[in-house]
Amino acid sequence: SSIETSEPRVRALGVTDYFCIQTYKEVRRRKDGGRLRNVDLLFPNVEMRLDIKTAAIKPINLHLLFSPDDPNHEYEIERILGQLRFKYQEQWYACNRQELIRLGRAFDSSQSHEDGAFRTGVNQFKTTLPALQDLFLQEKKWLSRNCLVAIAGKSTDGTSGLQQDASFAAQRQELERFADVIFSSSPQQRDFWLGKHPDYPPKKLEATYRSSKPCLHGSDAHRLEVVGAPALRRYCWLKGDLAFETLHQTVLEPEDRVSIGEEPPPGPS
Repeated sequence: SSIETSEPRVRALGVTDYFCIQTYKEVRRRKDGGRLRNVDLLFPNVEMRLDIKTAAIKPINLHLLFSPDDPNHEYEIERILGQLRFKYQEQWYACNRQELIRLGRAFDSSQSHEDGAFRTGVNQFKTTLPALQDLFLQEKKWLSRNCLVAIAGKSTDGTSGLQQDASFAAQRQELERFADVIFSSSPQQRDFWLGKHPDYPPKKLEATYRSSKPCLHGSDAHRLEVVGAPALRRYCWLKGDLAFETLHQTVLEPEDRVSIGEEPPPGPS
């Protein structure tokens, strides 16, 4: 209901889950039943906790934004995620619901209910950047068409949280090089990723980080009162059709396709 009554209306909605698409599947079911009529683009955003901690002692969060265009996208996403592994007490656990339930119960034997065990397992599961890089090589054909990688730019659970320790400089660069998108509303970060920082002009930016990158921003709502209400009224406006392809286009044209601010930019959409 908060999404349906937000002002401005939410037209594109990424539904975030850690290591799964359970909530996305439920939201999709409710939309098929008549809810979220103003939302023309609904897509899954799978958030991954990496085994790298920031200065705030929080794991780095990386996001996989998946296209809903493939009729079998739910099956493909769960098949691909299931190839990730996490080791606990000499046992390996795959990134799928049954294995995450098993991990949750192994970690906390009091978890008798499946949903509680699942949440516990999801909370404990971590992956690594090399594991994700290998996964993208193995599944390149499908992922290159249907997935964008985003990483948080903030200091709590994003790559800015690594800048205080010089020993993480190379790892931070690798994370940001792997990403297609930076989650940030900061004008300074946007200028940096567009190649406007004097220390990182376009050629150096591309040599270091593979490409310039769009900065995208959502409400990242963990409470009802901030649904559709990003901090400082920094709404994210994308130029293009209400389709996942427009997100792909922001990667190719990050300056022209993305605007962050209270009002949409002037000119044709």
